[in-house]
Amino acid sequence: MIKKLHGYIIKSFIGPWLASFFIGVFLLLMQFLWKYIDDLVGKGLEWHIIAELLFYASLTLVPLALPVSILLATIMTYGGLGEKYELFAMKSGGVSLIRIIYPLFILNLFISLGAFYFSNNLLPYTNLKMRTLLYSIQQQRPEVNLQSGIFTEPVDDFVIKVDRKLRRDNALESVIIYDHRNKSGNTNVTTSNYGNLKTSADEKILIFDLYDGYRYEELESRKTSEKKTRTYPHQKSFFKQKTVFIELDGLGLDRSDEELFKSGFEMLNNKQLILATDSLHEKLRNRESSISNNIVEYNLFKAKDISSKENKTEYSEEKNIINENDSVIEKKSITYINIDSLYNTLNESQKNKVIDFALNYGRSASTYIGAVKDEITGYKRWIARHDIEYHRKYVVAVACILFFLLGAPLGAIIRKGGFGIPVIVSVFIFLFYYIISITFEKMVRELVITPETGMWASSLILLPVTIYILNKATKDSISLSPQFYQTIINKFKRSEDKPILQ
Repeated sequence: MIKKLHGYIIKSFIGPWLASFFIGVFLLLMQFLWKYIDDLVGKGLEWHIIAELLFYASLTLVPLALPVSILLATIMTYGGLGEKYELFAMKSGGVSLIRIIYPLFILNLFISLGAFYFSNNLLPYTNLKMRTLLYSIQQQRPEVNLQSGIFTEPVDDFVIKVDRKLRRDNALESVIIYDHRNKSGNTNVTTSNYGNLKTSADEKILIFDLYDGYRYEELESRKTSEKKTRTYPHQKSFFKQKTVFIELDGLGLDRSDEELFKSGFEMLNNKQLILATDSLHEKLRNRESSISNNIVEYNLFKAKDISSKENKTEYSEEKNIINENDSVIEKKSITYINIDSLYNTLNESQKNKVIDFALNYGRSASTYIGAVKDEITGYKRWIARHDIEYHRKYVVAVACILFFLLGAPLGAIIRKGGFGIPVIVSVFIFLFYYIISITFEKMVRELVITPETGMWASSLILLPVTIYILNKATKDSISLSPQFYQTIINKFKRSEDKPILQ
């Protein structure tokens, strides 16, 4: 009997979960398209390139869509059981809420482990593929698509404007072509009253057939021998027919090398992230040591020979250098300098000079520290990004369990199935969780708090709420039942309806 009951609950969960998951991925994918729409349009991309990009983008959205789909499906499942009084019948038969939750808890535990495996092993590869392809698309030159009255730059160093473009034979009216290859501004201009546009068979050369126009070009400036003034000679030539060839060397999609992105923190699993973080910490320690040595050597003790022999030693002592066998191998005399006594022996001019030197060294040290401060902060922020990615893989897995344990008692309390109230409750809870996650993650990036605190803050905040609601639901607490709040509302309504005694 119990096994059949567990199987029925699992079947009731699978359908809403899959539907919620794919809907969540689709909505997040629309957000991705909205963000990168400017990088995709007008590039002449083939459909399979766009399909490949969307496929990789969909996979990268799985860690975000999975927890919210579990929350929504759980509320729908147990809300539907409560709405049909099946949950009440199970409890009447002696089956506790914990026993009812148990089969889906085991299932979501496996989903959580799968989420961690996906985030740690498959997601880095997916991120690498998507980032490489997206970068290649962003770097691709736009397709030659001249529009009326708009300046277009089909390739570098050429700007083209047409007043009107006709669809038949790509006929053009009032064509202006600016040639910027000499990097000296608009010094080479070709105009014509009309023409037409075509490309070569291999689509690597853009061909303009121009008619009734002229070409204007400024030549190199010269100097006269007497007044040494610059002149700007130019030449202007008219033509009845002229053909202009422009090489289109960047229209085909040139996929970037994946090695450019392979070391990024999003493309590493946790084992690789640990090694990368250790290397970054080592580089940071070496850089801090180098900065400290530079300050000491070039700012604090830069002038080592300013003291005379008679003023140099205030007192000295001998120090024995001892080896591992406790035997004395060297005696060295350590000299101590009393700065105040040395300064008092100087005359007024020498004191002023020493103060000027000290101020200059201080300003130099302050400038150097200010210059390297951003470098050190950049190192620390880069390390924090690696730590964020390391903890994120665990946080996603834990979030799947937390959202299930929160959704199950909420469904039993709400007692509503379908996509109505469960969607509203799920979106509200997920937005609350997501806002907390983003806020604390930003604080980690700004080095305000540690990565451990920031990445686990949302889960730690959600955990006591989950425990409280689960505890109340298992005990059938009246304080969480809808009838309890409806009774309170009805009492207020009755008090409002009573006439005021005069």
